[in-house]
Amino acid sequence: MKQIISQHEDKWKDDGIFSLAQGVVHWKPPKTAYEALANAAQANLDENMATAAGDGAIIHTYCPDEGYPPLIASLKDKLEQQNGLQSPHVMVTSGANQAYVNCVITLMDEVDNDSNHEKEPPQEMISKCVVFEPYYFNHVMAIQGVRGGNNCGGIASTDDSKSHAEGLLVGPTQQGKPDLTWLRSRLEEYKKPSGSNGIRMVTLVNPGNPTGVSLSHAFLKEIAQLTKEYGVWLIMDCTYEHFDIHRNNRDVENPNIPYPCLDQEHIIHIFSFSKGYAMAGFRTGYLAFSSKNGSEGKGTLAYEQMLKTQDTIAICTSRISQMAALGALQAGREWVNDQVKTLEVGRNAILEAMSSLEEIIGGTGAMYVMGKLPDSTDDKVSKFLSSTKTYLQQRSFIFLTLHSISHLIFNSNLPARWWNTLVLQSFQEAFVAIRDGFEFVTQTYHLNFV
Repeated sequence: MKQIISQHEDKWKDDGIFSLAQGVVHWKPPKTAYEALANAAQANLDENMATAAGDGAIIHTYCPDEGYPPLIASLKDKLEQQNGLQSPHVMVTSGANQAYVNCVITLMDEVDNDSNHEKEPPQEMISKCVVFEPYYFNHVMAIQGVRGGNNCGGIASTDDSKSHAEGLLVGPTQQGKPDLTWLRSRLEEYKKPSGSNGIRMVTLVNPGNPTGVSLSHAFLKEIAQLTKEYGVWLIMDCTYEHFDIHRNNRDVENPNIPYPCLDQEHIIHIFSFSKGYAMAGFRTGYLAFSSKNGSEGKGTLAYEQMLKTQDTIAICTSRISQMAALGALQAGREWVNDQVKTLEVGRNAILEAMSSLEEIIGGTGAMYVMGKLPDSTDDKVSKFLSSTKTYLQQRSFIFLTLHSISHLIFNSNLPARWWNTLVLQSFQEAFVAIRDGFEFVTQTYHLNFV
């Protein structure tokens, strides 16, 4: 999909084609990020400046595995003041995706050591990771790639009869909210006599990608307690922390913390500079581990083990990217908040454009909203797409040519075939095109969207 967009984007812009497929913000990084880049480059061009500045100014060498020390210090301050995490261990990664791959490699054993190898089938000896449908596809791809299975390129499903990665369990949701009853039953099912669990980690994205749902702080506490009870890691992907627009994650006990996180030993938080700070191309993310109970704490031990994974995969994130990230932090959270507010016009427009659909999920967090097309859409729209020479890749994405007035790309990296996730952007014309497109398909093919 990325290849198709990159090949045609220049022509599409002139033709009024809008990509609503990938979660890319419309703004640029803050000026302070570019100033940090310029200062670093200038310091390395000037030998005297570089010598005076010391190792901290050098951009061509390795830095510590965990990250550029000045950035680590600033991130620890940010995590304490904005997320309520006290003295966490921090590891800078090449984007949040690499952070998640680090977790999968480090936390998921090849074989469950507590399994009875003589009595249990091989499938049950593989440690498991839970994601919730509809899931962030890169998380599933990480598990498929590392844990393997018979369907590493396929779509994972809550239907257990379908083969997917051996280490993957997919849980159901209701309106984007994970089903904790299902999760408890699975945690109980995989509990071992020794007290350990065949499920090693549970993954949660909040605010959600691709759901656009922002979960409440009370719900996050509930799933944290549940995973703690069964001794299972909880991986909290907080890539969209700045997009909790209604502050659903607000902690009434600590109302001044912008995006409160739960400071518990078994929780690892993932963050990113790609969305709020618009630095996707710099590939900079980071992990936060609890430091509770010192060197014997679960978070500390995981951090130390993950440094081995970090050193093997990336050694360290690019120094120049980390310097840019440090500069971006100087712009402050308010700068990000001001950019996020520009999505409100688009958010309201897309919700209005999709109001005729039978079910809508999201729009309260991240920059996504999901709309469900009627069950009867399948054959009729497939025929429409074929007859107009548009492109349909089942369960991957839909490229719709809607009449002669507009062209749109819809992202639906989802198991359910006729769900579409729309990414909120800043251009009003795209949302008018969506509304007109739905009306055109409805009138032409007599589909009932109400």
